[in-house]
Amino acid sequence: MKTRLFQFASVVLLMTLSLSLSAAGGNRSFEDYTIKQMEYAELFTGVDAAWTLTYDNQESSILISFKKNKNCKTYVVRGDHFEVVYECSPDGFGARMVKKSERMFPQQLTAAVLNSEELAKQRILTPNRVDDERALGLIAAFLPDLVNPSYRHLLN
Repeated sequence: MKTRLFQFASVVLLMTLSLSLSAAGGNRSFEDYTIKQMEYAELFTGVDAAWTLTYDNQESSILISFKKNKNCKTYVVRGDHFEVVYECSPDGFGARMVKKSERMFPQQLTAAVLNSEELAKQRILTPNRVDDERALGLIAAFLPDLVNPSYRHLLN
């Protein structure tokens, strides 16, 4: 009986350690990123400019397309399985879900990848107007927090 109890305790301990180590390994820093302007952004319909965002010099990148509206700048951020909008509003600059008419992915997929609580927190990142450089920096800095931890691998 003591042997079985010892084996059970050992298995539980090993499982706990392996889960802790895997969680720590997945807790990456997304501070190292590169944003490059795309030369042929005009090939995208209704886009005034476009950039690629990559974290940690990975091959896959996230597309950020820019559209200047009457009073607002809109940045649509699309990864492989998610999309989100960062834009100005009367309250400031922040994130929101992509409008139904502009979606490229099913809403259920984006909702699974993005954290709705974090999206609500990012509704206003700054009350000030931002230029492109500041907006892109805010997007790169806050996007990893917006993606649910189990889907952060989509950022690289």
